[in-house]
Amino acid sequence: MFVELVKGAALLLALCFLHGANLRLWRRQPRVGKAFSGLLFGGICIVGMLSPLTIAPGVIIDARSVVLCMAGLFGGTTVALVAGAMAAGWRLWLGGAGAFIGVLTITTCVAAGLAYRYARHRWHLGVGIWPLLVFGVLLHLAVVGLFQGLPAEVAARINDTVAVPYLMIFPVATALLGVLLRDVEQRQATDFALAGSAARLRAITLAIPDALMVLDSKGRCMELFSRNDGVHAAGAPQRVGQRMHDVLPSSEAQRLVQLLQDTLAAGVPRKLEYTVYTASGIRYFEGRAQPLGTKVDGQAAALFLARDITERWQAQQALHESELRFRSLLLGIPSVSVQGYRADGTTTYWNKASEELYGYTEQEALGRNLLELIIPAPMHDAVTAQVAHMFSSGEPIPAGELRLQRKDGSPVDVFSSHAYVHVPGQEPEMFCIDIDISRRKAAEEEARHLALYDTLTQLPNRRLLTDRLEQVMAASSRSGQIAATLFVDLDHFKALNDSRGHAMGDLLLREVATRLRTCVREQDTVAGLGGDEFVVLLQSLGKEAPEATAKARAVGENMLAALREPYALADQPYHCEASIGVSLVSGHTQTVDEVLRQADNAMYQAKTMGRNRLYVYLADAG
Repeated sequence: MFVELVKGAALLLALCFLHGANLRLWRRQPRVGKAFSGLLFGGICIVGMLSPLTIAPGVIIDARSVVLCMAGLFGGTTVALVAGAMAAGWRLWLGGAGAFIGVLTITTCVAAGLAYRYARHRWHLGVGIWPLLVFGVLLHLAVVGLFQGLPAEVAARINDTVAVPYLMIFPVATALLGVLLRDVEQRQATDFALAGSAARLRAITLAIPDALMVLDSKGRCMELFSRNDGVHAAGAPQRVGQRMHDVLPSSEAQRLVQLLQDTLAAGVPRKLEYTVYTASGIRYFEGRAQPLGTKVDGQAAALFLARDITERWQAQQALHESELRFRSLLLGIPSVSVQGYRADGTTTYWNKASEELYGYTEQEALGRNLLELIIPAPMHDAVTAQVAHMFSSGEPIPAGELRLQRKDGSPVDVFSSHAYVHVPGQEPEMFCIDIDISRRKAAEEEARHLALYDTLTQLPNRRLLTDRLEQVMAASSRSGQIAATLFVDLDHFKALNDSRGHAMGDLLLREVATRLRTCVREQDTVAGLGGDEFVVLLQSLGKEAPEATAKARAVGENMLAALREPYALADQPYHCEASIGVSLVSGHTQTVDEVLRQADNAMYQAKTMGRNRLYVYLADAG
């Protein structure tokens, strides 16, 4: 009996190898292959039932449980159902007392195999020898349990004579068959992967516009994968057996053979560029050699790719010539400073205009850092951040006016534009185009000064005085501090102009402006309104009117004393006096014009009272 069981299991194991052949046969039509696999597994079950172990009339034991559970596990639903249907149909045809239990056993094995397949894909349950052995033991314990549904004397006979060998052999057969089918499955997956990889490689080699071949160390073509027509193929052998010396000049062929030998000796890829003279002119090629890693016809070989780079070479030459023209043009362009810098700030270009603008010669500037050349220290962090952003994003720094520095440390105003230039094969560069706007800035400053200052005395004029008075009034509203406006008018100034001329009058006005400035604090303002009229604006005199009046009066008296001191106008002595009117300023209770008018009225009151005195608006009026 033991021998019969072993023979049945061995037959099943041998027949199941046909499954692998069937899969390979129907590799391109997997659905048909699954149907045939189902027929194969079902046929194996029927063969097993043709020579079973007979326990009693109509009660047989065979290896269908092993085959059907593996059909479900490795074949899937289609294979398992086809095989199960064939096995069940044959068992019912055989009939007998064990037919129902036989069909139930077939159903249980198919369901168990499909359940294992589901667990394998859903929870990644393994299909190694030990999981399969455990599965086989559990399944065949269940089958032995089904045997207990047979008549009592038959079940007892099975338990006494067959159960133990059955549980010893069939779980092991299940595990072995599973391992074999797993190997078939893995081999099939490997074949599919290799076939796909080979197809992709074949498509790639046929699609590339280059010559791709295997060469030995002497430059002989051993295998040709792809070849482009025309001049593109002129840089390499075009048929198996042809040598480099057959298609290239001797010097170029020898260089390529040396490249192959160096590549094979070093075991690393190498490349070089070479030229080929064709009917259409000189063509430029790039040859790349890669060690193959295995021998071909017993010889060391390398994979060689020949690429026509004529257009790229011509483009690079044109770009190089364009760059030379560009740099030559910028080198001598007048009045426009052009500098080039790398990402770290290193200077790469410095034209003649840059030498004149910043004071550094080209030799002094090249290789030095942008920050130490022309960027003032307070701007270092901002410039560093802007340059880093430009090189990382390719976005130019916005153009604008900058105040940079010359070699001697003096400031220079420029209008600076920036360009990001990245030539293939070279480090990217930033080009700065600076135009000196110092004269324009000076003219603007002069115009601004003329608009706000008196040209004779260099004192703030009425426009600037109005602006400062508005600021003082706003500050007074916030702080409560009282300010004062002193209107100063020189006595008998017209007589000086008439007797000694306007030149003498101008000298006196300049001297008066100087003396008035010495009488006030830095925060106060002395303004000239034209002619012999001056206005002095005193800030923060206190929060109480009496205190503010006293302080304003003290400053005014000091001014009168200063103005009474003798003058030397063109070495001629002169005595001058003045009348001063004072008006207090507290918040925005008055307008600028009202404040000035009150101070002017107070000044005229001082003149009415005999000149050479000070009069405070309202306070002196009682």
